[in-house]
Amino acid sequence: MGTKSNRSSGTQPNRRGIAQGNTLVDPKTGYPVCVKEDAAGDFRLCVDALTTINAQNIIVDVNLDSDTDAVRVEDPDTGAHVRVEADGSINANVAVEAEDGDSIAIGAHPFQIFDEDADTITTANYEQIYSYTSTDDNTRIVVVECTVSTPSSIQLKIDGNVKRIKRSSSLERNVVFEFKEHRPLPSGAVLTVEARVERLILTSYSTFTSLEGYRT
Repeated sequence: MGTKSNRSSGTQPNRRGIAQGNTLVDPKTGYPVCVKEDAAGDFRLCVDALTTINAQNIIVDVNLDSDTDAVRVEDPDTGAHVRVEADGSINANVAVEAEDGDSIAIGAHPFQIFDEDADTITTANYEQIYSYTSTDDNTRIVVVECTVSTPSSIQLKIDGNVKRIKRSSSLERNVVFEFKEHRPLPSGAVLTVEARVERLILTSYSTFTSLEGYRT
């Protein structure tokens, strides 16, 4: 019975050990194909790094916008896309809208209002220490803060009507009137602050009042 030469392609009888079988040989060289043990202890066939592998039905499409140095992600049907610019910014439309049609806008008010005034109290009665008159119907008041150099009762009025009253103490000379709802102040409406000291010992006491708001 003849046997294959070790220079022939195909398989060769393998008489190694008790279990005999066939050895896979390289069709070009006729030498047995190498087998190596991997890190997991499994024996695997070795192939040369230059071996060509043909893959079927694989499509790779990478589109880089080289004109603006950006990566472009695009809907092929509509052309709508998100573009990351070279400076890291994203050129895209962003819309946040509730189901009932209400929308959310993020941004600062372009017409901020900051007003302040210093005054003095010279009597034991309520004295006006601050006044602000609205110039249009779009004015909103956020906070009014007042400081009196002695414990006092301080009241905030709008068009002469008392809206809030607070009291300062020897430990806390500041009072804050905060309008979380951003109080509207119609055109021509006047916001005033009055203060009355608890004990009139000195001839005068200093005050300082500030207002913060905005126009829509």
